[in-house]
Amino acid sequence: MNDSSLEPKSSPVKWIFLIVGLLAVACLVVTVGGASFFFGQASVNSSPVVETVTVTEYVEVTRVVEVEAAVETAVPIPPTDAPPTPTPLPVMMPAETAVSGPDAIQNLDLSTFYEAWSIIGQQFNGEMPAQEDLLHAIVGGSVETLGDPYTRYVEPDIAARFREDMGGSVEGIGAFVRENEEGFIEIVRPIDGQPADLVGIQAGDLIIGVDGESVVGQNIDEVLLKVRGPQGSVVVLNIFRDGEDELEFTVTRTRFEIPIIETQMATPEIGYVRLAEFNANAEERVREAVSDLMAQGAQSIIFDLRDNPGGFLDQSVGIADLFLPEGVVLYERNNKGEEQTFTAVSGDEAESIPMVVLINAGSASASEIVAGALRDNGRSLLIGETTFGKGSVQQLHTLSDGSELRVTVARWYTPANVSISDSGITPDIEVPSPDDFTLGGEGDTQLQRAIEFLQNGQ
Repeated sequence: MNDSSLEPKSSPVKWIFLIVGLLAVACLVVTVGGASFFFGQASVNSSPVVETVTVTEYVEVTRVVEVEAAVETAVPIPPTDAPPTPTPLPVMMPAETAVSGPDAIQNLDLSTFYEAWSIIGQQFNGEMPAQEDLLHAIVGGSVETLGDPYTRYVEPDIAARFREDMGGSVEGIGAFVRENEEGFIEIVRPIDGQPADLVGIQAGDLIIGVDGESVVGQNIDEVLLKVRGPQGSVVVLNIFRDGEDELEFTVTRTRFEIPIIETQMATPEIGYVRLAEFNANAEERVREAVSDLMAQGAQSIIFDLRDNPGGFLDQSVGIADLFLPEGVVLYERNNKGEEQTFTAVSGDEAESIPMVVLINAGSASASEIVAGALRDNGRSLLIGETTFGKGSVQQLHTLSDGSELRVTVARWYTPANVSISDSGITPDIEVPSPDDFTLGGEGDTQLQRAIEFLQNGQ
């Protein structure tokens, strides 16, 4: 874009081509959006993420187009006679809209836009935005008119950090966050032993200011960019905590490795696996972890998906398949009436081992796919709290300038043909989270209830 592109005499066709050109796809990824992010900045030349096997940034469910003293007898698990017979899938007809398809851009009259910015250019008493900032605002603002929180535009610098985070060690405060229903940036959980945890930041805290600037009303991408930073630098966070006055924490950022998977023997006969996200290697890592635990004598498995915001769709299907002998994993369909069924096939060593799955409000997207598939097929009991409720699929486009556009392209349904959007998945045994505890550690009453169930069958 050049300076004349904002002049009133410029042809609207230029803007049309600029916008359409910006939406050109460089690569594609289909995502079932996640809910949580890491507050960390990836090192450009960092080594691969270390997936630890010891006693959870941003991720979303993605189908690549480029697109967690027992008896030794079998433990009773909910009926497993046969996978449920799903009800017929209703056809979703395209919704009627004022404009649709290419006409939404091709028939757009931009004369009012040029008129408004001509007046601004002549009369505004202040600094004019850079051309690229204005273009990002145009695309981002127009995407927001769709009213879908998961269809969004991510500016190039933020998108670059997201991509780097998937393959390197992270520099930041070390916390999982999400944008809650009220639009506040909420701490889902500080990572154990990392800066946010060490200064006393807690799950449920709301970030309302960064370095003296209010971030109320800003989206998660904007706040993420402000909180992250290089190792050794300092960030001041203003925190709202229910029942207390506004708190202020000074946090020194550090470099840390993201523990993608954590395992331990919860008892001599019960193995414990916690998966932090469904990254590109999640299925392989879970398979190795379960195999290792079974080799150590595990007679049953606790699979912990708490605070897991999602990831690649193919990984969620693969992990469900690891535990399912056969059956439907999920249905996916769009408003054109197109449907796709993802299924499991037999042949994995973990298909019959007794298990339970732990879930909570931070379990979203791919986590909900796996939890729903295992329960609906009668394979596992769910223990914990109702999940986040993320039942849509996004296709991720990397645009020509490095920015990203995520577009909701379909909805997914559990094997029982149930949509979890907004309502989430309710556990079979509800156990509230304690106010202050470490996942997988002392005081984890949800984990203790899972152990109790596997030991006693109730």
